[in-house]
Amino acid sequence: MTFRRVSLILVVALSACAQLPEKEYAVSDPLEKGNRISYDIIELVDKAIARPLAIGYTRIIPTPLQKGIANVFLNIRTVDSAINGLLQGKPKAAGTDIARILLNTTLGIGGIFDIAGRMGLKYQEEDFGQTLAVWGYTRTRYLYFPIVGPSSVRDLPGAIINRVLAPRLIVGNHYDFWIGTLDTVSYRAENLAETNIRDASALDPYSFTREAYFQRRKFLIFDGNPPEEDIFEEFFEDD
Repeated sequence: MTFRRVSLILVVALSACAQLPEKEYAVSDPLEKGNRISYDIIELVDKAIARPLAIGYTRIIPTPLQKGIANVFLNIRTVDSAINGLLQGKPKAAGTDIARILLNTTLGIGGIFDIAGRMGLKYQEEDFGQTLAVWGYTRTRYLYFPIVGPSSVRDLPGAIINRVLAPRLIVGNHYDFWIGTLDTVSYRAENLAETNIRDASALDPYSFTREAYFQRRKFLIFDGNPPEEDIFEEFFEDD
């Protein structure tokens, strides 16, 4: 299968530095040695700083307020999702996100209350990595990167936009060090249960995280309906 010729220059620029896996959306980790070093360092920092802060946050801040804070930051990042919905040619998804922004910013008091969600308008969770996949960049390599954590060569620019740049561009100078710290701690607190399960059940947490990441990305790219794998394909496909 060949790549589509949409935004070919951008795709080539992002993917030219290493060999790509043979199958679309396959798990590829040729940089595993470096990724594991990055993973170990980030885990040390997480266990020393981020995780204790997140645990303290969940114990001190009432659950409804935690939810409200998370909703505010999600409302901000919905702008990024709406833009990428348009870039992917999904006007319905983009329209849903735009409606969420309008309803939650006004009736939801700046996004504290998810009024749109109660009306059945779900967050579409689109991002630039998914946009690149829709445009044809279906093969990519795994990266474990500071700040964003598990990612890939394709998904990293979108992750940086979503996690780092979008709130600063949208909120402006109001997104200062303290608001950014609150955003980070809130995000880490939301993921405590997942990382606790990973650490308790996985023999190799790094591999578990990598496999789960690729599965999750494929799920999102296909809007929750990824194609079924043909179990006979690999036996009969041409070399």
